Amino acid sequence: MPFIMSRLNIKLPKSKELMLKKRLGQVIANVPGKSEDALMVGFQDNYSLYLRGKGDEPLAYVEVAIFGTEHHIGYQNLNADITRAFYDVLGIQPDHLYIKYEDITSWGVQGQFIDRRDYMS
Repeated sequence: MPFIMSRLNIKLPKSKELMLKKRLGQVIANVPGKSEDALMVGFQDNYSLYLRGKGDEPLAYVEVAIFGTEHHIGYQNLNADITRAFYDVLGIQPDHLYIKYEDITSWGVQGQFIDRRDYMS
């Protein structure tokens, strides 16, 4: 049940959005047990972002929320692949991309509430 939300300070043409969505769908597989089949992706373009007091270069802030992965297995490769995808598709330099990771302990999906602690007992 991963979710990747991207905020960009540039316009995101639909063709590049679809390319980036495809790449994110592929790279989520770095995390064992995760795949595009359960991945939700969101994009917010033309978002006001500033880095080092400036906003005149392409910037991105990406949030990656993943359920049930407290040991972060595969995150280093995931981080590298997300960074590469944003560079390849949008030309965003690695030092202009911030990625935040969130460990989800409980989740609601398909009308059901799922808590990681229920799997640990």
